[in-house]
Amino acid sequence: MAEVLSSVVESIGRTPLVRLERLTAQAGVKGEILAKLEYLNPGFSKKDRAALGIIEEAEKSGAIKPGQTVVELTSGNMGTGLAIVCAVRGYPFVAVMSKGNSEERARMMAALGAEVILVDQLPGSVPGQVSGGDLALVEQATKAVTEERGAFRGDQFHRDGNWLAHYHGTGPEIWDASHGAVDAFVDFIGSGGTYAGVAKALKERNPLIK
Repeated sequence: MAEVLSSVVESIGRTPLVRLERLTAQAGVKGEILAKLEYLNPGFSKKDRAALGIIEEAEKSGAIKPGQTVVELTSGNMGTGLAIVCAVRGYPFVAVMSKGNSEERARMMAALGAEVILVDQLPGSVPGQVSGGDLALVEQATKAVTEERGAFRGDQFHRDGNWLAHYHGTGPEIWDASHGAVDAFVDFIGSGGTYAGVAKALKERNPLIK
């Protein structure tokens, strides 16, 4: 029977593993390749887990106050996750992103209730391609907004809630769903939170996992 949840936040995580049988056969691989379908999170990415983890860790430690504004530098996915979590938890959310990032993501975050601040790219920057210099401008704007509003910064690259979400969630989910039959774990690395958390969780269960 389908479960009725009290909020969309409760639907974050517990995504399925799927056997990629045709891909495995075509590659001539002996064994199984499993894919974790993180796009089934409400914000369509694994960053929903990190967003929830960061907010829950901040609430637990007292780093965030009730109703305090949350600010994050984002290219889209983390901002979408925070927009969802903050809307449910009652925190105003401000996403700061470069105009070189996806307009669709900016519209999505705004539709979810976020205030989106778009930062101009450097002169000569290619639209749709965000350079290191462009990111520096977004970082500068993010720091200014955080200070001006007395906000809590999500700061996915430094907050423990990011990797802990995957240590307590994603990693054990992979282990349990596969009944511990894991030889290796592969991840696309952004902030590094998923890789760090899942790797730690799996290695604690079997140090031989690569």
